[in-house]
Amino acid sequence: MLDLAHYKSLLIDLRQELTKRVKAIEKDLHHVEEKVEQDFAEQATQRENDDVLNSLDNDAKDKLIAIDKALLRIETGDYGYCEECGEAIDEKRLKAIPFAIRCIDCAD
Repeated sequence: MLDLAHYKSLLIDLRQELTKRVKAIEKDLHHVEEKVEQDFAEQATQRENDDVLNSLDNDAKDKLIAIDKALLRIETGDYGYCEECGEAIDEKRLKAIPFAIRCIDCAD
């Protein structure tokens, strides 16, 4: 049987870490501390960096949504079960991806 309190704590910690990351990324994207360069070549480099930051931001936000859903599944008693086949998700998978919604077979 899964230690739901452990996974809830793990998910909350991960959520806090990702929230800090999103805030830092958005600060960089909006050039809060570093103004947009005047030089065209430097602006091009900044835009490339912004593309990478946008990708990281979107990934972090997607994970935050998945974490919130996992926390809700803990509350409803559905955590640790595959949304596709209904079987228990292997604990090794949950340790690696605590917000997993599918067992390894259904994820493939």
